[in-house]
Amino acid sequence: MTRPAAPLSSHPAAAPVQLSRVAGMLGAVALAGLLVITLAHPGATRMHAAPWSAIYAGTLILPVLALLLRAFDVRRPLVLPNPGWRALMAGMAAIAVVSATLSPYRGPAWLGSAPLLAGLAVFVLVFDWLHRDPEQASARRESARHVLLTAFAAIAIVSLALWFQQVGPLGGGAMLEFRNLFPLGHPNYTAGIALLILPTALLLVQRRRGRWQMAAAAVLVLALLLLFTSGSRGGLIGLAVIAVATWLMSPLPRRRKWQFALVGGAAALVFAFAHPRTRAMFQAEAPGITPNISNVQRQAMLVAGCRMGIDRPLFGWGPGTTPLAFPRYRAGLDGGAENVLQLHSLPVQLWAELGGTGLAAFLVFAGLLVRGAPRDPAAAATLAGYVAFALTDWQLDVPIFAATTAVLAALLAPAATTPTSPSGARGAGVFVLIGLILAALWARRDPTPGLNTQALALARSGEPAQATALFDESLRLNPDQEIAHFNLGWLRVVSDPARAERHFLAAIQLVPDKGGVYFGLGLARLNQGRTPGAVHAFAMECLNDPAFLTSPWWREPAIATWRGQVAAEYRRLLAASRALLPADGWAAAQAGALGGFATQLGAVPPGPERSYRRERTGYPVLMRNLDLPTPVDLFDVRESTTPPSGLPPKGWLPSPVLLSLLDALDVPAP
Repeated sequence: MTRPAAPLSSHPAAAPVQLSRVAGMLGAVALAGLLVITLAHPGATRMHAAPWSAIYAGTLILPVLALLLRAFDVRRPLVLPNPGWRALMAGMAAIAVVSATLSPYRGPAWLGSAPLLAGLAVFVLVFDWLHRDPEQASARRESARHVLLTAFAAIAIVSLALWFQQVGPLGGGAMLEFRNLFPLGHPNYTAGIALLILPTALLLVQRRRGRWQMAAAAVLVLALLLLFTSGSRGGLIGLAVIAVATWLMSPLPRRRKWQFALVGGAAALVFAFAHPRTRAMFQAEAPGITPNISNVQRQAMLVAGCRMGIDRPLFGWGPGTTPLAFPRYRAGLDGGAENVLQLHSLPVQLWAELGGTGLAAFLVFAGLLVRGAPRDPAAAATLAGYVAFALTDWQLDVPIFAATTAVLAALLAPAATTPTSPSGARGAGVFVLIGLILAALWARRDPTPGLNTQALALARSGEPAQATALFDESLRLNPDQEIAHFNLGWLRVVSDPARAERHFLAAIQLVPDKGGVYFGLGLARLNQGRTPGAVHAFAMECLNDPAFLTSPWWREPAIATWRGQVAAEYRRLLAASRALLPADGWAAAQAGALGGFATQLGAVPPGPERSYRRERTGYPVLMRNLDLPTPVDLFDVRESTTPPSGLPPKGWLPSPVLLSLLDALDVPAP
C-alpha cells in the first residue's frame, strides 16, 4: 500500500531547490527580453515606448528578483566573490541608492539607477552560477562565452542587414557616408557592441575546433565590419587598446609577437584610413573652417559635466538625471545642443551623476580589472578596450552594455577563499529587498514633460487658460525648463506682455542661442510701450540668428516701423561682439563678414515665404518617455525661400557673449 506524499513543507530541501529553479527561469526570461529590446531598432530609445517599455522594465527587474531568490536559498547558499570585488559591488549599489535618494530629482533618479543596479545583480548571478559547482566551473565559463558569442552574432547580423538595406542601393564609397546605427539607434552603440565581442570571438577561434571555431571566426569578421561601418573614432581607440592588451598578455614567443605587431599595425592603418570619418582624425583642420558640430557639442558636455560634479561633489545629481540638470549649465557653455541625454564620457558621467564616490568606485574597478587580468585575459582585454572607448561615450544606461560588462567582470572576479556563509547571503538578500521596497515607493517618471506637451496641445486647440495653468504647474515643479518658459512667453505675449517678458528672459538664461526668443522678448517689450528695449531685443535676434535679417516678419508694419533703429543697434552689437571674441577664431571671422549684411536688415527678398513651427523631435527621448507626443513650439517661424548666401548659422555666437550683449541695455532681471 502506498502512502500519500508528504506536504511540500515537510521536505526541507524542496522549497530551496524550487527557489533556485525559479531564479534560473527568471534569468532566462530576462535574457530573452534583453535580446528583444536590443534588436527592436532603435533599441536604445524604443525601450522607452510602449509596449517595449514593459519588456525593458521586466529585463531590469527580473535579475534583481532572481538574485533575491538565490540569496534566500538555504540549501545552496549564494556564492559571492572575494572581499575586494564584494566590497566594490556593494559600494556601487549603495552609491547608486544614496545618490538617487539625495537627488533633487529623486523619482527619475531612482528610475535611472535601475540599469546599474540590474547590472550588479547580473554580475552576482553569473558569478554564483560560474562558481556554484567547482567541478563544472571550466565548462560553465566556456558556456558563458558561447552565450555571448551567440547573442552578439544575432545582433551583428541584424545590424549589418539593416545597414546594407539602407545604403546598399547607393553603392561604392557613398555607402560609408551613412554610419551604421543599427539596431540600437546610434553609431557609437554599434561600435560598443563590436568591441565587447571581439576578444571573446578571437579567443574561441584559437581554442575551439569545428563548428564553434567557424562560428567564432564568422563573428570576428562581423564585429570588425560593425566597427568599420560605425565610423566611430572612439571605437578605433578602443580597438587599439584591445590589440595592445591582447599582445601584452599573449603567451606567444617574443619574435612571433613582434611579427603580429607589425602586421596588426599595418592593418590598423588601413582600417583607419579606409573610412572617411576616421581618416579625418589624421587630417589637420584648415584655418577658419566651420567648427565640427560634434566636437563643439562634446566639448560643451565635458565642461557642463565637470561643473555639475563640482556643484554636488559627493553623490552627484542622481543616476540618469543629466537631461534634468544640464539646463542649469547650458548658458555658461560656448555652444552645443540645447539639452543632452548623456555627457559622452563615462568618468564625466559618473562625476556628474554619482559624484566623487561614483568616480572612486570606477577607479577601484579599473584597479581590480588590472589585478584580475591573468585570470581571464580575453575578458580583461575586452573591458580595457571598452573602458578606453567609454572615455568618449556613456552606454551603461542601455541594458545590453550593462549586462555584458557584468558578465565579463564575473569572468574576471576570483572566488573567496572561504565559502559564503548563509548569513552573508541572506544579508545580500535583505539589502536587495530593501532596495526593491524603496524603488516601489520612490521611482517615478518626471511629471513635467507630460504637463508641457499637454499644455502645448491645449494652446493649439484654443484653450490658453488651461495651457497657462499647466505650464505654471510644470515650472513650479522644475523652474529650469526652457520649453515651458519659451512657450509660456509666446502664450502671454499679447495678453500679459510683462509676464511674457519675464518668461522670455528666463528662457534666455537657460538657452541664450534659442531661435525666436529675442524676437518674442522684443514683441513683449513693444506691447508694453518700451521701444528702446524692443529695438535692442530685435537686434539681438538678428545677431543670434542672422536669417532673421530678411525674415518676412519685417513685412509687418508694427515691426517694420523700427527697422532703421534696429539696424543701428545691430551694428553696435556686432561691433561689441567682435571686441568680446578672440581675433583669430571662427566666430570673429563670422562677425566681420556679417557687417556687410547690415544693409539688408529688414529687406525681405521678393517671392513666397515659408512658415512653420519648430518641432522638438528629441524631447521624448531626452525625457525617456517616447509615449509623449512630439512638442511643437508656439512661435511661428517665417523664412524667405531665397535668403542671402553666406550667413552664419543660428547660435554662431557663444552663449556667454550673447548674455553679455543682452546686458548691454538696462533690462529688468527675470
